[in-house]
Amino acid sequence: MENTKKYPEVKTAIILAGGRGQRMVNFSVLPTGLKEQGFDPGKMHKSMIPVRGKPVLEHNILWLKNCGVKKIVIGVGYQKESIINYFEDGEKWDVEIIYAEHNPEGGTADAVKEDIKDSGINDDYFFVVNSDQLTSFPLKKLIEVCFADKILPIAVIGLVYPTFPFGKVEWNADTHRIISFQEKPVVKIPTSGGLYLFSREIQSYLKGDLEKYTFPILVKEDRIKGCLYKGSWDTINTIKDWQRINN
Repeated sequence: MENTKKYPEVKTAIILAGGRGQRMVNFSVLPTGLKEQGFDPGKMHKSMIPVRGKPVLEHNILWLKNCGVKKIVIGVGYQKESIINYFEDGEKWDVEIIYAEHNPEGGTADAVKEDIKDSGINDDYFFVVNSDQLTSFPLKKLIEVCFADKILPIAVIGLVYPTFPFGKVEWNADTHRIISFQEKPVVKIPTSGGLYLFSREIQSYLKGDLEKYTFPILVKEDRIKGCLYKGSWDTINTIKDWQRINN
C-alpha cells in the first residue's frame, strides 16, 4: 500500500558557496570549451563553472526548487560578486535568494553557523548542500528517514556511491599479470554526498568542520542518520571532473 504518512515540508536550503576552490587550475590552462563559455576562475567562484551552458550553482538551484525549496540562502565569501550579480534575488528562477557571508578560510560547520546567523533563518528543519555537485537526489527521502522513528535525529546525511578518480586494477601478485582494468569505477562504499537535512538544534554542534567535529559528536549521541541514494551524483573538484561531467 502507498505510504500516506504526512511529513513536514522543508522549504529552506543553504548552499555553501564561499570556499576558494583551490583544486581548480589557472585560467591559462583551462579547456577551450570553458574559455569559450567565458569562465574565468580569477574572477568567478568555482560554483559558477558552466555545465552544458549553465553554472553548476544554477543546476543546484533548479534541483532544490524541484524538491520543494522556496527560500535559498547562498553562503558566499570568496569571489561573491560573481554569484550575487548573476542570481540577484532569485526572481528569475521563481525562488527567494538571500545571501549570507562567511569566512572562506573557516570550516564547513563554521560556514553553516555563520550563514544561519547572517540570514536570520529560524526554520525547524532546513537543507544544507555543497555548491559544486550535480545530483538528482530526492531530498524528500531525507525527511522520511528523519521522521521514521519517534526519537528524531538532529542531522540526516545523504549518502551516495562515489566515482573513484583512478583506474581500478586487479592483478596477480605472483605472476605480475594484470587480470582486469576498470577506468574510474563507482565505489560501493556509502559516502557523504555533501547534502544534509538539519534540525535547528544543530546550531549548538557547529564548530570547525562538519566531518571532523559535528558529525562524530552526533554519532556518539546517536542523533544522526543516513539515507543512501544510488542514482545520479557527481562533484566538480578539478578540470578533469568538469570534462567528465560536461561530456
